[in-house]
Amino acid sequence: MSSCFLIVALLLPGIDVETLTVDLHIETGMAYINQGLTDKALGEFTAALDISENASEAHLGLARVAVINRSWATAEEEYSIYIDLKPDDHRAPLEISEMLLLVRGRSFDALEYAEAALALAPLNGQCWMVLAKAESRLGNIEEATAWFTRIIIEDAELAGEARVQMGSLLFQNGNLFSAREILLPAAMAGMAEAHHFLALIYMEQSDNLRATDSINRYLHIEPNGLWADSARICLENLSSSNLPNN
Repeated sequence: MSSCFLIVALLLPGIDVETLTVDLHIETGMAYINQGLTDKALGEFTAALDISENASEAHLGLARVAVINRSWATAEEEYSIYIDLKPDDHRAPLEISEMLLLVRGRSFDALEYAEAALALAPLNGQCWMVLAKAESRLGNIEEATAWFTRIIIEDAELAGEARVQMGSLLFQNGNLFSAREILLPAAMAGMAEAHHFLALIYMEQSDNLRATDSINRYLHIEPNGLWADSARICLENLSSSNLPNN
């Protein structure tokens, strides 16, 4: 907080300067996270807790920094502190669940936290999504597809991601036709991942023309994406297979 702001705050009756200072540190820390400046964010959250050990949002911020740094144990500890301080806030169990899906062997724990988040925010689409992902990770196909379907129907903002997740799940379980039908609207909306999975489906069906088209569309959207290298290799293989025999 600037010295000028502090002077003005001190002159105003009823102003809690300590609370304002803590809130400013937390707000600044969250802004730093959004900018990818985790070290600066860490400093702001630590400063907030130095002023007040009850600065609950600082623990949420520290947990988010730890997730970015892949410090899973630290993140879980900070989230747990925040849950103790704010038991009615769905964000911490939601974010723990999302984090644990990245950690090998923690899928059951991820499901439990997802269910806890859902209990606190039953109409929140992000809670539906993380619950669906946890069910999917555990191989609970019917439960996962039910949640993905609800998202597609009821949450326009998350529908594309739900289609990609559900299409991937169906593809992995050999249901190529249903996977294709689910993925096509997401692909038409320009989602690179949808084109990636459609390419895999078409290659599985030996439909080289459509597979080539899907790979090219994926590379056009994400030339440096997660699957870009493998996509280019597949494209070369498909091109070779289409060459006429001498």
